Amino acid sequence: MVLDLTPLVQALAALAFAALAGATPYLAPMLRRYLRVQLTATQAATIQSAAQAGAQAAYGYILESAGNFGDVTIRNAALATGVQHVIASAPEAMTALGVTPDHVRHMVEARFGGLLAADPTVTIAPPSLSA
Repeated sequence: MVLDLTPLVQALAALAFAALAGATPYLAPMLRRYLRVQLTATQAATIQSAAQAGAQAAYGYILESAGNFGDVTIRNAALATGVQHVIASAPEAMTALGVTPDHVRHMVEARFGGLLAADPTVTIAPPSLSA
């Protein structure tokens, strides 16, 4: 006695396909939402690492020009260098997340301040008057 399960398997396969096809409209938005979160996190990390590199570029600008970071003109030029670096490094991520150049400037400026704070040669004390 041979038991042929072919018709049963075919019927179950058809039912499984129908269930999957019926669930697709409900599963697709959830999957798309999940992938969007992953993409957004990746884009944010890209912008953050570009901002860190931009702050280092601004810090390097001040070192190369042997300028005083307290001089507003030099500081603004250094920060502009950092902002341009970020804009050139991650334009797609900035557009996707709606990050403006003003946001980037604040990010670079904050990281730039951290680099200055870590530098032992930088001081906020007024210059001493030598007689």
